[in-house]
Amino acid sequence: MDFKKYMDEHENELVDDIFTVCRVNSERTEAIDGAPYGAGPRKALSVAKEIAEKNGFSAEIRGDRVLVTELGEGEAALGMLAHLDVVPAGTGWTKCEPYAPVRDGDMLYGRGVADDKGPAIAALYAMKAVRESGIKLTKKVQLLLGSCEETGSDDIDWYLDHYKMPPRIFTPDGDFPVVNVEKGRAAFLISCPASAEKGRHVRRMQGGHVANAVAGEASCGIVGVTLDEVNAAIAAVNTPGVTFEAHVCEHGNVHISAHGVAAHASLPQDGKNALQALLKLVDALSLDDTAGNRALAALAKALPYGDYSGKAFGADCSDASGALTVNLGTLQYSVWDGLKATLDCRVPVCSSADEISRKLTSFIGSDAAVELKGSAAPHEVPSDSDFVQGLLDIYSAYTGEKGEAIAIGGGTYVHDIEGGVAFGATFPGRTPKMHEPDENTPVSDLKLAAAIFAEAIVRFCK
Repeated sequence: MDFKKYMDEHENELVDDIFTVCRVNSERTEAIDGAPYGAGPRKALSVAKEIAEKNGFSAEIRGDRVLVTELGEGEAALGMLAHLDVVPAGTGWTKCEPYAPVRDGDMLYGRGVADDKGPAIAALYAMKAVRESGIKLTKKVQLLLGSCEETGSDDIDWYLDHYKMPPRIFTPDGDFPVVNVEKGRAAFLISCPASAEKGRHVRRMQGGHVANAVAGEASCGIVGVTLDEVNAAIAAVNTPGVTFEAHVCEHGNVHISAHGVAAHASLPQDGKNALQALLKLVDALSLDDTAGNRALAALAKALPYGDYSGKAFGADCSDASGALTVNLGTLQYSVWDGLKATLDCRVPVCSSADEISRKLTSFIGSDAAVELKGSAAPHEVPSDSDFVQGLLDIYSAYTGEKGEAIAIGGGTYVHDIEGGVAFGATFPGRTPKMHEPDENTPVSDLKLAAAIFAEAIVRFCK
């Protein structure tokens, strides 16, 4: 079968099914009975199950965490692992409301169209195309759709405790041609307790939604400063890409808002971190020497605006797997509750979570505590393996471009699965704005990815 032609003929159905699951707000919320990651992710599993069944497949939701659909006979030889949960929608959307996806020409817009609901449905259509081709599969392909990738992949941890993964598995949660190396990750919490603050001090500060995204918005309230002082500091600080607004509140405090650009934490250079910019501005205001002010100033100096490498606190490094990146994802501070800030670090082979922790702790000193909350070692699959080379052959045949295995800073869904690689669904040169407003992906790319996935199914399961 001509899989490209098949996807052309079923384009409208493909888009309709993508939009159906993208209309579900599947951000993680509090666990409830039968929904370990909240009602939204669980609903996304149910909706995807209905889509699979409508397209002629049987499907099973396992543990209220993972949806499994199969095609073929015998043992499972290939797995395709995608996720249906999403990061928070955030603000600043211009093309559509986050959960009301739209099509504009060849482009789809909406939360999840690229990460990872669109690729998930493309993988389902790859299975459908193979089934309708009449090609007999002597081994099974499994499509596994999880619901907790964005907040730790606990769903896959649970699945691996209860079920066996196929020996070959790829996720359409990355880039083409093939991602065979992923940097490690380290998550940190920086904190200090509440204290009685007097004089010129920050009353509260907050920004960011999740640790693994660049904070696009931030705000704070400051006691004891004048609006003229703040406006003068705004004019003096250099924070290209971030704008500020300031006004006096009814109690005489000055409120400041910072507006930057969100981005994925693995590519912090693509964003403009509003939290780092706001910390720089506040640090320029010559506030009083209080515990809270010192903690925020220490953070401002450890993570100066524009530095996403850890250079300021001596942790910057790089090797063949890439450079260390450090992202200040969220910050909550008040004189009542103290400080809690999260860092997301993508760690090359030459560094480690413990080394970053030591250097950050030494730099910040006693003004705040640094706690390592979790880490993952780098992930690598040999580029000369039959699996990687087979996927590269398919990519080259369908695109006419020579494919080579690549390394990335972003952790994909197969980071902790032995032998797993990322295979699409983002093509070189695309900017799908994952974790940002106006997330997007071309329909033509999803159709081509689906055809490529269908060819992979035939290659490894026939």
